Amino acid sequence: MKYLKLVFLSLISLLLNAQNNYYEEDRLRYEDFIYQPGIKTVQFHPAGDDLAMPVIKLFSGEQLLLSFDDLYEDYAEYSYTIIHCNADWTPSNLLQSEYLSNFQDYYLSEYEYSINALIPYTNYRLTIPNSNMRFTKSGNYLLKIYRDNDPNKLVITRRFMVYEDRVTIGAQVRRATQVENKNTHQEIDFTINHTNYTIQNPFQDLNVVLMQDQRWDNPITTLKPQFVQNTQLIYQYDDINTFHGINEFRWFDIKNLQVLTQNVRKIDRDSVYTAYLATDEPRTISRYTVYFDINGHYVVRRLDATNSDFEADYAYVDFILDYPAPLDKGDLYVFGKFTDWKALPEYRLEYDYVRNAYRGRFLLKQGYYNYLYALQKDNGELDIEAIEGSHWETENTYQILVYNRDVGIRYDRLVGFSEFSSEDLY
Repeated sequence: MKYLKLVFLSLISLLLNAQNNYYEEDRLRYEDFIYQPGIKTVQFHPAGDDLAMPVIKLFSGEQLLLSFDDLYEDYAEYSYTIIHCNADWTPSNLLQSEYLSNFQDYYLSEYEYSINALIPYTNYRLTIPNSNMRFTKSGNYLLKIYRDNDPNKLVITRRFMVYEDRVTIGAQVRRATQVENKNTHQEIDFTINHTNYTIQNPFQDLNVVLMQDQRWDNPITTLKPQFVQNTQLIYQYDDINTFHGINEFRWFDIKNLQVLTQNVRKIDRDSVYTAYLATDEPRTISRYTVYFDINGHYVVRRLDATNSDFEADYAYVDFILDYPAPLDKGDLYVFGKFTDWKALPEYRLEYDYVRNAYRGRFLLKQGYYNYLYALQKDNGELDIEAIEGSHWETENTYQILVYNRDVGIRYDRLVGFSEFSSEDLY
């Protein structure tokens, strides 16, 4: 088992060295990022809700749960710190003592070794706020995990938000107004009511962020009120408040590696498990089909486990997408929450000229997964519609974050948060 683990980790190291130093340890990124190749399955969400965005209300008693696996070490000494950020995710000018009470950097003391896993790992967990600290300011935050008591040995960063319930937000998702976008886009019209909260200049003092499916790769951040009616701010544009509807997410289920599920055609067990997915097809010319998904997220589960965090196994998952010829405009990636909504080098697909298909095999923890195929063009732009198509009928979730910075305030307060679905289209 130890030999297998060493071989597996050596292969990871060789691969990553060829990927332009993607895993740089010495540069802090104010985004969701994994700095060490042996770290897998990083989950960060409100305690008790695996699919929710990492957002909690100030002074509410709500908590966030971080969980991740270390495939390199039997045990490593991890610490954490928390950084307050502006609305644009640059570090704010607040001192740590101004936004946290009773806090210093602490170790992650909660961990478990995996049980009966073919690829062994150590699972670490952290809950915040906790007995060591609490938040005293709203806004954007960055959770930073580092090792060996050295803040420069970066391991993980995760974004999260703490909000105040100062404004109310009402929203409608509708079919796009503009004729050229009518079949492919969704339009989000919304209002912000601040009856019990003074906003001196909503055009200057407010920063509104509109997101689709909790994704940080494509937020709309430039919206200003179109109309102001007393304490109601109206955002009802026809163009700059639209998103591609895209398509319902593809999915697979590997909660039980002893049986085949709908989209898993074969499972091998040798020294490790390998699950072969059913062959996918492009959906650019397909009609919209309704089916349930979890909007790109994933849930770690092993059906016969008491605690899947450290009882679930890892398996190689084999993806295959039929395509008549290699794309000449960029590279193709598997894309979803489990890739941090990024075109990550380790999830890039290779073209198989014999099979006339894109293929890739990636190590994932047991569970239920949503995914799409994304084309990263040569200019860096991400194009999901190139493979998946786009439909106005698609069910998506949307999030609105409202930040306020009045004159004399040194930070961006998060004064409102709302999440809603396009399921009931207007």
